[in-house]
Amino acid sequence: MPQISRLTLDELQEKFTKEKTRLIEDFFTFLRFESIATDPTYKQEVLNCHEWVAQYLLKLGFNVEIWDTENAPVIFATDLRAGPDQPTLLLYNHYDVQPVDPLNLWTTPPFEPTIRDEKIYARGASDNKGQCFYTLFALKTLVDHYGYLPINIKYVIEGEEESGSAGLFNLLEEKKDQLKAEHLLIIDSGIEKENEPAITLGTRGICCLSVTLTGSKTDLHSGMCGGMAYNPNRALVEILASLKDDTGTVTIPSFYDEVAKMPPHERSEIDFNFDEEVFHHNFGFKPTGMERGVSPLEANWLRPTLEINGISGGYAGPGFKTVIPAKANAKISCRLVPYQDPVRIAALVESAILAKLPEGISAQIEILPGRGPASRTNPQSTIAKVMAQSYTNVFNKPCKRILLGGSIPIAADLATVSGAEMLCIGVALPTDRIHAPDEHFSISALKKGFLILAHAIELLSHTQANTK
Repeated sequence: MPQISRLTLDELQEKFTKEKTRLIEDFFTFLRFESIATDPTYKQEVLNCHEWVAQYLLKLGFNVEIWDTENAPVIFATDLRAGPDQPTLLLYNHYDVQPVDPLNLWTTPPFEPTIRDEKIYARGASDNKGQCFYTLFALKTLVDHYGYLPINIKYVIEGEEESGSAGLFNLLEEKKDQLKAEHLLIIDSGIEKENEPAITLGTRGICCLSVTLTGSKTDLHSGMCGGMAYNPNRALVEILASLKDDTGTVTIPSFYDEVAKMPPHERSEIDFNFDEEVFHHNFGFKPTGMERGVSPLEANWLRPTLEINGISGGYAGPGFKTVIPAKANAKISCRLVPYQDPVRIAALVESAILAKLPEGISAQIEILPGRGPASRTNPQSTIAKVMAQSYTNVFNKPCKRILLGGSIPIAADLATVSGAEMLCIGVALPTDRIHAPDEHFSISALKKGFLILAHAIELLSHTQANTK
């Protein structure tokens, strides 16, 4: 690489300020694509969105491949011009977004980006288009300065994260040689407070099931058949209620068999401070759903759980309809911790439900795609140290180490296939209303994310140079 002066943080801030107007215009274009990949109605919008991102990377000099999947193409882009003396960093984002319902709760239309109080409101503004776009802009800034990137970059941007990453999962084995890297950043995480830098050293795993209970051929008149028919709604709530006891513990046999306590030396790396008042202010409830004797963050980070995500059956509209429904439905998810196998846990949940079926009720249970194991990162890995240093420098305060109660299903498998040290990073906030109406991402977060990533790439280049 030609001897070009390194970009300082001050210079990166100047570049953001200079390009801010154009940056926001491009970000708004990205946000206007209705890339709801889980709904086939939006197929063309998903394709248009992926094409826009691919063209952005092509203009930066990346080699871009499109990996076709059944629902939404995966973008795989590489810039390896830094050469073998520099490390290879694999980046991950996604361009698909959650559905927007209920539409009436949005202050402004979800795909018409709007700025209010220095926050950009739109579906996907935070998850994950905001974090994807500051990544694109960081790469653009470095290419503009150097002519190409100071380290080797491989970049995966998928379009099915919100529905389980099935397409990318199916491609991993086939594409494993192309995905090889020393380091991996999953840029789909966040920080707990706006001015508290943090890297994420682990996520929980996940598995999801859909349950349908059937009792009769059609809905029944609750007078003619009431007292004789076993109501599927009754069967469903009885079974679901039995899956946890009054201490909050999951009752499914062998559910906790692989759960292990976090070793003290690992626990000491994690910041478990929890501000209940701030939490209550942000979310409007106090944490009371934990297992007995478990603190809120331990429950969210270190313990597995089973949640009922949705229930339907019969009539719940205006007025009244006196029926015994033919069917009742539930959606169930389990968040998992290290060593728990999502396939095994899903099978245990299925078996527990089938074992509790009352006479006269049949069940159809589907184990849904998109499951993935929990992930953990060594805090002493090169990528963890470099990113912690970058956060510290940008925020001008020490970087915390936290865990994530949520899941990024592809993360652990992508790390395994690539052979890379993995870390989850981001600047999304719990108050960004991710997956909800009025999702937003602040302009300040765009700037911080850009600075953190661009500065970290500079640091990685320095780190490699110092080991030669």
